[in-house]
Amino acid sequence: MTLPRLWAFLAIALPTLAALIANLPSVDLTYHLRAGAGILGGGGIPTSDTWTFTAFGAPWVDQQWGAQVILAAAYQLGSWTGLVVFRAALTGVIFGCLYLIGRRRGLIARDAALLSLAAFLVSAVALGLRPQLLGMALFAVVLVLVTDRRAHPNRLWIVPLIVLAWANIHGSFFLGVAVLGLAWLEDVHDRAPRRHLALVVAVVSAAAACVTPFGPSVWGYAIGLSSNSLVTERITEWQPTSLHDLPGLFFFGSAMAIVALIARRGTTTAWPTLAWLAFFFVVGAWAVRGVAWWPLGAVAAIAGVLVTSRVPDPSKPARLGTPTMRRLNVIVVAAVILVGVALLPVWRPIDPGLDAPKGVVGTAPPGITGALRELAQPGDRVFNPQPWGSWFEFELPDLPLAIDSRIELFPASVWDAYQGVVDGVDGWQAQLDAWDVAFAVSPASKPDLTNRLTAAGWQVVYSDADGSVLAAPAR
Repeated sequence: MTLPRLWAFLAIALPTLAALIANLPSVDLTYHLRAGAGILGGGGIPTSDTWTFTAFGAPWVDQQWGAQVILAAAYQLGSWTGLVVFRAALTGVIFGCLYLIGRRRGLIARDAALLSLAAFLVSAVALGLRPQLLGMALFAVVLVLVTDRRAHPNRLWIVPLIVLAWANIHGSFFLGVAVLGLAWLEDVHDRAPRRHLALVVAVVSAAAACVTPFGPSVWGYAIGLSSNSLVTERITEWQPTSLHDLPGLFFFGSAMAIVALIARRGTTTAWPTLAWLAFFFVVGAWAVRGVAWWPLGAVAAIAGVLVTSRVPDPSKPARLGTPTMRRLNVIVVAAVILVGVALLPVWRPIDPGLDAPKGVVGTAPPGITGALRELAQPGDRVFNPQPWGSWFEFELPDLPLAIDSRIELFPASVWDAYQGVVDGVDGWQAQLDAWDVAFAVSPASKPDLTNRLTAAGWQVVYSDADGSVLAAPAR
């Protein structure tokens, strides 16, 4: 195996391997699994909430139904191992596309691979398995088609089909249309042949996005969610990106590195490239969730700028390396593949509380889950921490919950009442009585909540390092 081929392999394999190692956060994933199973089971796309007692009957615009079907199918076919492999495959597609973009822009294999791996480091925090990851994979494919548009203009017509599917998977579908608009500006600036093709495809793609069960209102959903104050004020990942955490440091650090690179070039960078970078910087700075899109868009914009005078001379044969080096490269590839196979969850013991291989599911308390499974009866209402709501809905579907990860579903009055109970605002106990809560789950991070509940007559029926389960006093 030649060194350029090894670099291509590593650009894809290392992010894929990391995806096999990391756990699957349940905060969003598991409620999508439940919804997808219901759709596959013939229940249709849900239109109202039936899982919580605080928003029961509220309208639910389940825009991500397509992703739910795909995720549920992966789970039904391969259980947790199937989901881990699916997440790894999506990750490989994303960074394989970025490597391909670097090569299409003229980078040598090593530089394209290093650029792709740098993008992985910046976006790693956003690579949990949820509909957004499917959207990122579709976005990466769109970026490849847009990058190749001048060499293969007719392939650009694949983008509307991708956007159509994307609009039924995740609200980020508008980025496909935005990229086409940026490409059109670039083509106009460069006076490229068929310079208005990207604009025409963008208009068709915008129309294709309306082919969903919700019609054109899907655009309102995508735009409204990011500007919903109930979401942006309460959920960290919807708040502006800052330097106070690792994702923010990577985001702003990478942006500064690109600025320094452009400043040191000594030549003027075309304004469409700057517009491309500015757009994705704003997306990344707007909210922590936007950091996922910044490195993908930045690679497509900056790869051409990174091309140096060290372009291989086509008249000279490519350096294939010595036979020994090629054999060593094969050994490296084989070692990475063997490590990946060894890391598959299928080899791990089952956690009895989670009913999943150990270390696979994140943000899920095994002991508390097992206790609720044994103690609660179908229909018992559970007051729960919001991050665990999605997991409880999946694993304990017969128990109505207070709150979950469908943030936009709950009105401000519900959020205020929920937070009032957590914080001990006057009337908190009466609120639990009004909700007819049978069990309360108090995380270890909220000892004051546990103390207030026990002082009010609630009984601790289970406790571990994650928190406690308390039963309501007899009425």
